[in-house]
Amino acid sequence: MCVRKEMLAFITRVASWNLKTIRSKNDALEVIYFEAGKQSKLIMPLVWLRDHCSSTKYYHFQTNQRKSNCTDLTNLAKIKNENDVRVNRDDSSMVIDWIDGHRSFYEIGDIIGKGKKKKEVAIEKVIDLWDSKTLKEVPRISKSNLSLPDFSVKLFKYGVVIIDDVEGTAEATEQLCKSLVPVHDTFFGQFWVFSNSASEDEPAYEDTAYGNEEIGPHTDGTYFNQTPGLQVFHCLTPAKTGGDTVVVDSFHCAKLLKNEFPEDYETLCNTKIPHHYLEGEVPGSSIHSLSLEKPVIETDSFGNITQIRFNPYDRAPFACLSSSESSASDTIKFYEAYENFAKICHNPENALTISLKPGSVIFIDNFRVLHSRTAFQGYRQMCGCYLSRDNFMAKARPFLRQITSTFYEW
Repeated sequence: MCVRKEMLAFITRVASWNLKTIRSKNDALEVIYFEAGKQSKLIMPLVWLRDHCSSTKYYHFQTNQRKSNCTDLTNLAKIKNENDVRVNRDDSSMVIDWIDGHRSFYEIGDIIGKGKKKKEVAIEKVIDLWDSKTLKEVPRISKSNLSLPDFSVKLFKYGVVIIDDVEGTAEATEQLCKSLVPVHDTFFGQFWVFSNSASEDEPAYEDTAYGNEEIGPHTDGTYFNQTPGLQVFHCLTPAKTGGDTVVVDSFHCAKLLKNEFPEDYETLCNTKIPHHYLEGEVPGSSIHSLSLEKPVIETDSFGNITQIRFNPYDRAPFACLSSSESSASDTIKFYEAYENFAKICHNPENALTISLKPGSVIFIDNFRVLHSRTAFQGYRQMCGCYLSRDNFMAKARPFLRQITSTFYEW
């Protein structure tokens, strides 16, 4: 690029985005501007600006999709000289004449809004981490007062919500679920009715969920590469004794692990383990599902937790044996970290216990909240399903923006 390193200075009259100067900087533009009276600087790569050209030649406004196939983007992202970048007459936008003759118009506020990297936001500022002391009971909504905004905000903040006053039938439960979020289908089917005494109408799988033994805190579907996002349960027939549902905020537990055992926390973030779902008496005889290379604790670029995959029961064999002593040491560290996390997740102080009854449907964020079941005696019948997380978020984002403008990707 033949751009001389000379300053192109101009002052605009824009109140919110007061552009001050632009100068070429290698294959980028250095933009100096005032935001709310404070001077800031951004480096805008020319290739990024060309990629974000909003002309009808390169952007389809009806579908909000780019038209470029990116096969020659870097070659087109060049200018001949400094005069090819200039401020428009309205003093709030700039024009770039590219080397191929195409002209792009940019609103200063628009491109800054699109390209400025977001500041780090702690997830605890927008959701409520909880234990048995800080959350006395699961948030509830009566079906007669049910609204998608209220449901979305409660599920986002706490990871669990109960809808009461639902007719105690599988049909009513399924109708309620589909009215809120599309179903996430798996080989278990779209909607299930199951018990500890399966009949022809209740298909049984070789899974502890279909028995009456105690099941410890866990997330579902760790053996799926696309983990189910939301879990739904409705107890149609309670057990004679026992069978309570226990929920645990695993994000809170992970924070406790990080504070007390920071090295263990990093180990669970960085070690990827497999999970599987098997059927058949011979191990490995019928692998229905297998997920490899997934960490127990998944985080975003800011270090915020985005998902917990914790299921001690469905872990696949951990292929770790080698001639390397360091590999053996890493394996031992993993088991120590997993054990410490398990202890925190099983601590009753971090759990809420609910005796589900007909008429109360519980919705659980399967990326965040662990669920478990106490042992029980007698017949117990449940129904439920998985719901699509992506589709839930597509519906919920407009309402979540009302409680946070900086962290709603959840």
